[in-house]
Amino acid sequence: MVATSGWHVTAGRTSHTQSGRLTRVWKTRNRSPRGRRVGVSSTRWPPRPVPPRLAVMRGALVDRRAFIGTIAGSLLVAPLAVEAQQAGKVYRLGSIVAEMPTTPPDQGPFSDRMRELGWVYGQNYVVERRAYGDQLERIPDLAAELMRSGVDIFLASGTTIARRLQQVTRTIPIVTFDAGDLVQGELAASVARPGGNVTGVQSLMPEMVGKHIALLREAIPVLSRSGVLRGGGPGTNEADLRSATRMIRNVETTANALGIRLQIVEVSRVETFNAAFSEFRAGRAQAILVLRTAFLFTHQKTVADLALKHRLPAISDIPAFATNGGLMSYGYDRREASRLFAESIDQILRGAQAGEVPIRQVTTFQLSINLKTAKALGLTIPPSLLQRADQVIE
Repeated sequence: MVATSGWHVTAGRTSHTQSGRLTRVWKTRNRSPRGRRVGVSSTRWPPRPVPPRLAVMRGALVDRRAFIGTIAGSLLVAPLAVEAQQAGKVYRLGSIVAEMPTTPPDQGPFSDRMRELGWVYGQNYVVERRAYGDQLERIPDLAAELMRSGVDIFLASGTTIARRLQQVTRTIPIVTFDAGDLVQGELAASVARPGGNVTGVQSLMPEMVGKHIALLREAIPVLSRSGVLRGGGPGTNEADLRSATRMIRNVETTANALGIRLQIVEVSRVETFNAAFSEFRAGRAQAILVLRTAFLFTHQKTVADLALKHRLPAISDIPAFATNGGLMSYGYDRREASRLFAESIDQILRGAQAGEVPIRQVTTFQLSINLKTAKALGLTIPPSLLQRADQVIE
């Protein structure tokens, strides 16, 4: 018996061919590596010489197989090469805000979370910041400037900015930081699957404004009249108006339950602020609730200063409102929002489409009380309220 790799050759029978010559037919049994028979075939032994033409054909076949193998190998290597190339890329995040942040882009909870996810500022991502001040109409020009610099993702502070950015681009991902209801604002199809190029973090909850009026009552037990400052301003559209209407409806429900009469005043230009506060004083408002809109967010310091000047305790869900001189702020936890923001960006940088990244919702809120403002207003904040504060500014 002659054995070859994987094959066992055994002597067979002698038979006549059609030409009358005797020939020896050998049987070969194909065995698996464990010795199990997997097939039987008859062939001649020893094999005939391969004709030159067939040899050429076989050579061509081998070359073709080698070619296909090379192509297949290159296709397998290609994704790795792309991945390596992307790994070496420095992604550019374009941020458009009302005011330039004082915190460096490589510090704070956002940068910390990015680092935990494998993104190191200056090594594989950078943030380019642009501020529009109190001129929302500048946003498209700032966006175009960032697009010329090759921005990969836009970072938007709020729904109004996101909407203006989407008017400039429908392809570059836009990630919001402290947006209102993106679905209600017609910037996303659903929370689970936004569908367009806008996703991010929602932090504005219309039902929270009822809590604000209740906090004012705790701080001022004799409160029976409260003003509500509602901002319009440039860029306000139907979606913004619907969101403001929902907030007004919620605050009215709580105010009615507490026996507090509301006076609603709307401002749309900086020049109308003084008139609005004079109107509050004329209506005998004892405090004011400042609704968060893009316009009032931009001018929160002016509002806080005017409230102090007119001796009106003021509260808002704008996180920095108390820091800027307002009596209280009760709003989303910026640390939690920053970390969720980083997680949304991480998903996109790793290849997800913005429309496939679920919208995240802030679930933690913080109460800040400015005791300096309380003292200037002649207010004594109840100890029970101070104990619940996450931040006390003295």
